[in-house]
Amino acid sequence: MATHLSWTGYFFAVGAAVAIYYVIIGIRYYRQDIKALLNSKSRFWDRPEKPPPFSKPEVSQPEDTAEPVEVKKQPWQSEALFAKVEELSSQLRTSIREAYEKGYEKRDLIFLIQILIKDFSAVKGTPFREAIDNVITSESAKFGFINLSAVELEELWKEV
Repeated sequence: MATHLSWTGYFFAVGAAVAIYYVIIGIRYYRQDIKALLNSKSRFWDRPEKPPPFSKPEVSQPEDTAEPVEVKKQPWQSEALFAKVEELSSQLRTSIREAYEKGYEKRDLIFLIQILIKDFSAVKGTPFREAIDNVITSESAKFGFINLSAVELEELWKEV
């Protein structure tokens, strides 16, 4: 063991090595950015490969009309679809619990979930699909049951 080195000397040496390392990385990979930053004639954020700064578009509504502007909703933003998603998630929770209690195998569980999803085909192309995948994953993990991979979750959404 090296007893002639102090902690102060050790931290100084490591700090110097880390600083030198980052200077080399900065020069090697960020040379263009550093030059643009140091160049007083051009500004760093005005470079052509960078997108322009984001500014919120101002929504102007005519002041003389008293009618509110109607916001166009996406097809998946309906209350009926949300109710279907809630029903599907509760049925999935119940089905996964029953499958655990009855000792289903992985392929049987996948088939059961596919049948449930088929009944709720309106959910297939919506952002709610990820939420349903999360319900399946969390319920399977909750019972210490069959864990499905991302590929298997993708297969669930294929037609039975």
